[in-house]
Amino acid sequence: MHYQRLPKGHFALSVVYLITGASIAASMVFSLLLFLSLEQGLLMKLMFGGLALVFEVGKFYIWYEMGERVSRRDSIGAAKALCFYAVLAGLSIAGSVGGINAATNTLMESDAAKAAEVQSYTDKIVGLEREIEINEQAAQAYIDMKRIANGMTAMLARNAELRARQDELRRERDQVAITSQSSLMGLMTSLADGLGWPLSRVQFGIVAALSILLDFFAAFFIALLGDEIRFRRSQKKQALPATAEADSEQETAEPLLPVRPDYYHEVVNKLRTGELRCAKGAVSRMLEKPLEEVEDIFHWLLQDGVVYRKPNRHFALSQKTDQS
Repeated sequence: MHYQRLPKGHFALSVVYLITGASIAASMVFSLLLFLSLEQGLLMKLMFGGLALVFEVGKFYIWYEMGERVSRRDSIGAAKALCFYAVLAGLSIAGSVGGINAATNTLMESDAAKAAEVQSYTDKIVGLEREIEINEQAAQAYIDMKRIANGMTAMLARNAELRARQDELRRERDQVAITSQSSLMGLMTSLADGLGWPLSRVQFGIVAALSILLDFFAAFFIALLGDEIRFRRSQKKQALPATAEADSEQETAEPLLPVRPDYYHEVVNKLRTGELRCAKGAVSRMLEKPLEEVEDIFHWLLQDGVVYRKPNRHFALSQKTDQS
């Protein structure tokens, strides 16, 4: 069963544009994170940042241009565009890996600082616990010497203060511990424990996978937009002859059609002699022209009675043409 393709609606196009823009923006941001970290000076930051943006915009436009050349059956041009895209994509992915890696390093450093802060609270609590134990030992000595009134009261008061300080430190430590580890750091730690890998290897694997996925995600939606633009362009081109014919019918009895190109008669002669198969693909390959232009040629062939359309919608030479 043949299904006729229709243009995408406004909602679908809006979603595609939104996803494409977000993907490109994210790729640019991660590349900028790397390039901007290479140099501390403002001028060099601007230069490297501009270089990153040029690479990113150029890379995605080259992907769109490759689709244009494929649709024109320009295989050599498409191969050149693909090679150029591969070079820029490699640079972009490397930049994204470095940028995400720099961001995760910042998170890991922050987590390490918070872990050290938590450990410092624990050390203080342990130190106070030792002092409490010493005071209790001293109090026990006062009890043994029956000098409770002279020193034990002060020891008990000091221990009460130390335990209150311990409780305060525990509350502060718990407050820091609640936000001590980011979700990304927790994920990497869990993966490292589960896979038995070093944390650095897990970190690189995650950022590399994210970078590659982000790049190909954006490329897919750019290709989707390019295909939709080409489809709408071909629809408009096919509608132009019909519109011109409808307008001319109001003015004259004969329909107004575009002027046939010089190679039209060559196509007719080759069809009649059997040198050319009566199919759009064969005509397209012979003329090295896209199928959109071949549609016009077959319209003229039908108009001139050179071919007719069979019930299966394929074309065949008319009997009159075969006899001639």
